[in-house]
Amino acid sequence: MIMEEKKNPTQENNWEKDRLIDLAVLARDMLHSFSKLWWVVLLVIALLAGIAMRRGIKSYYPLYKAEATFTVETYSVTQNGYTFFYDTNTAAQLAKTFPYLLDSDLLLERVKADMGVTYLNGTPSAKVIQNSNLFTLSVSSRDPQAAYDILQALIVNYPSVAEYVIGKIQLNMIDYPEFPTAPYNSTQHLTAAVKGGIVGVALSLVIIMLHALLRNTIRTEQDIAKKLQTTCLGTIPLVVAKGNRKPEQLSIFNSKIGTPFKESFRGLALQTVRMMEDRKVLLVTGTADKEGASTVAQNLSHALTEQGKVVAVIDGSIQSAREIATARQEADFVIIDAPACQNLSQIAPFAERCDAILLTIRQDYTKLPRIMNSFEDLNQFDAKIIGCVLTGVRSGITGYGYGYGYGYGYGYGYGYGKGYRYGRYGEYGYGEKKAGKYAADKE
Repeated sequence: MIMEEKKNPTQENNWEKDRLIDLAVLARDMLHSFSKLWWVVLLVIALLAGIAMRRGIKSYYPLYKAEATFTVETYSVTQNGYTFFYDTNTAAQLAKTFPYLLDSDLLLERVKADMGVTYLNGTPSAKVIQNSNLFTLSVSSRDPQAAYDILQALIVNYPSVAEYVIGKIQLNMIDYPEFPTAPYNSTQHLTAAVKGGIVGVALSLVIIMLHALLRNTIRTEQDIAKKLQTTCLGTIPLVVAKGNRKPEQLSIFNSKIGTPFKESFRGLALQTVRMMEDRKVLLVTGTADKEGASTVAQNLSHALTEQGKVVAVIDGSIQSAREIATARQEADFVIIDAPACQNLSQIAPFAERCDAILLTIRQDYTKLPRIMNSFEDLNQFDAKIIGCVLTGVRSGITGYGYGYGYGYGYGYGYGYGKGYRYGRYGEYGYGEKKAGKYAADKE
């Protein structure tokens, strides 16, 4: 007996959720790529439209048409003698048999003989107006004179040739042929340009999609779990200064900073305490400059202080390394605001003395291979990498749905949680030190 495997509704829901997240991320990646490559899109569209227009202009040639319209009468014998009468069916027959007459060469040979030429520089055709006995002969050619002359020869020879197929007929001309003075086909270069532009749009979409797929950066918590096989302890939203105003100090104690920024650090503090277990000294570093390590270090210390912890924050300069042992004795947690781990020689004195490492990764900034190299470099130390923090997280049409992202902040010097004052030692932009000096003042 074959047992049917039962599907787990939870697994199906998780798979569907992951698939929707992946599609949403891809859509946002493409929008983000477009915001960077919009000039490439315009260039591709303009280039292909221009090429198509040029080809359309070069391939265009004018066509002239000469035509004449007749009523068709068939010949019949009556008691009163021979007579012609209008016949709708005969007109339809003429239109149907015209291609066969052309293929038989009988008609064309007569036309060429009348014109004294061996080649007809034009294309004859015939049509009938539906439900009528009106019949039209026309000739198209690049040469207006040839179109007119061929039509005149057709008018003379067509009835006698058609007689072999449908009997004796008479064509009464009601719309006399005129010499064509203007081409009947319009230029196609504008249409060609539009088609080329459409192809350019399609090609641009392919370019944008490839750019989005090949960016190979970290954009979401799911990326950290799937690509780095580690835990994301929190996401820090982007705080963007409006207009030309100076960026606000990025501190959870700053009343002008929004709630999402503050709550993200309070959540990060809870996760950090859980992951630290009995460890005390935490090294905070980024995989590269401008990844927000300093802002994470200072605000994580603030959030831990709110929980009643005594926290020491140590500047990541070489001279500060000797302070770690003292801080370990007096504080519940010691947070080292270290340089980016691309400068391994600069963080080695701290990495050798810390118990745990928290890695900051700025959203969609550093390439994955470089982040992987950072993990390899940090793994040579005994300290445990407790996880990552995703910084610079954007929201909105080109964001990834986590909040307001990341902006500019200030770093803080050595000090202890409650009962001590943090000394400011320099301004930072995404964790990059700009200016200032170290200061540690005990109250």
